[in-house]
Amino acid sequence: MTQNNPRVGAVSDFNGDSHEDIAVVHQGNDSVGVSLGLGDGTFLPQKNFAVGYFPSSVCVEDFNGDRHFDLLVVNLRISTISILLGDGTGSFASQKYFATNPYPELAAVADFNHDNRLDFATSSYGTGNVDIYLGVGNGNFRMLATNHVGSNPFGLALGDLNGDHKTDIVVSNCGNLTISVLLGNGNGTFQASEYYMVGFCSMSLAIGDLNGDTYLDVVVPNYFENYFLVLLGDGTGAFFISSRIFTYGYPTSVVLYDFDDNGRLDIVLGHASGFGSIFMNES
Repeated sequence: MTQNNPRVGAVSDFNGDSHEDIAVVHQGNDSVGVSLGLGDGTFLPQKNFAVGYFPSSVCVEDFNGDRHFDLLVVNLRISTISILLGDGTGSFASQKYFATNPYPELAAVADFNHDNRLDFATSSYGTGNVDIYLGVGNGNFRMLATNHVGSNPFGLALGDLNGDHKTDIVVSNCGNLTISVLLGNGNGTFQASEYYMVGFCSMSLAIGDLNGDTYLDVVVPNYFENYFLVLLGDGTGAFFISSRIFTYGYPTSVVLYDFDDNGRLDIVLGHASGFGSIFMNES
């Protein structure tokens, strides 16, 4: 189903048939591939759409308000963002692209300034910043602010960490082995970073309430030493390291999902060695 060095994907319903479809970026041929689901676990042959050189991540949202899902692709090596507007059939218009700060790794989408238009943030590995781009409602964006976080930021996740109904940011910094927390002001700007030493570079982060106290927590995988950290939040935007859980196979990505419907988020890891693992939450 996938080809040409697939790296990062996203799931959505691109053609409105209530079946989940898949979009995956391919670094081997500089494209994003879309596979339409048939609802039985199988997919139509993948269709590729050209993006920029060495795409590193993809986000799916409706960026122009036409009720069709669009694609936002980060092109790492040429420091650009590609926007591909969807037509509701599973096909996409040719990319529009614009320049970013050097070497964006990941992007995450939210409405940072509460204007009912989707914005996005990027972790810029080459500058040590998280950059904020505000949407203007038609699939175009303007850069608003650059926020210094740490050396070589990589993993990126969003959530309301202090309960003020404003989106906050957590980013992992591979150069100084920390994570940074940036509390949002609700207008697209953020407070200065608070740093937490984790002692390793993490390629992915996940945010969710893991212990049922209604406060958001953070999961941080350690690729090199085969474990992940759980940082519990106190509801103010501050965190403390609660547990270190060992795994194997070089964990590179993490998502949270309640697999057994017990009301508790479970932890799913993707591993560089080619498999996934699930840690059931029994807290």
